Amino acid sequence: MKQTARARHLMSQEAYSHVSRQEMQFAMILFACLACFSEPLSAAPETIVNKKDLKVALKTAKTSEDHQRIANYYQEQAKKLEVKEMEERDLANYYLTHPRMYGKQYPTPYENHKGLADYYHQARTQALEKADQQLKMAEPAHTSNLQ
Repeated sequence: MKQTARARHLMSQEAYSHVSRQEMQFAMILFACLACFSEPLSAAPETIVNKKDLKVALKTAKTSEDHQRIANYYQEQAKKLEVKEMEERDLANYYLTHPRMYGKQYPTPYENHKGLADYYHQARTQALEKADQQLKMAEPAHTSNLQ
């Protein structure tokens, strides 16, 4: 029996698709194994990403590492607040130097942005104070006795 070119082509496609399915299954299994076993290797101390995590961390903090994580959270928040403060100060300064741009609005855009900048500055200061408190709690007991 003589096979036509079309029949040979279809048979080779079926063989190829079968091999590619096996390769795909192997790749998926390999990926799943790597995902499962690589997680314990990268298990670093959890970082605090939101206020809910912060509340839990504040209630359960026992070790100096716990207090360090909380301090890191507050320091990150302080950095974000500093950026916001600088943006608002820049906008306030812009409106201060261009008073005719906004007419007779009250409160003026300058006052709005200056007020926001002051708020972010105060919030940043509080975050840094809380970070300092946590860092003091994270200090080992023997170093506080030496001072």
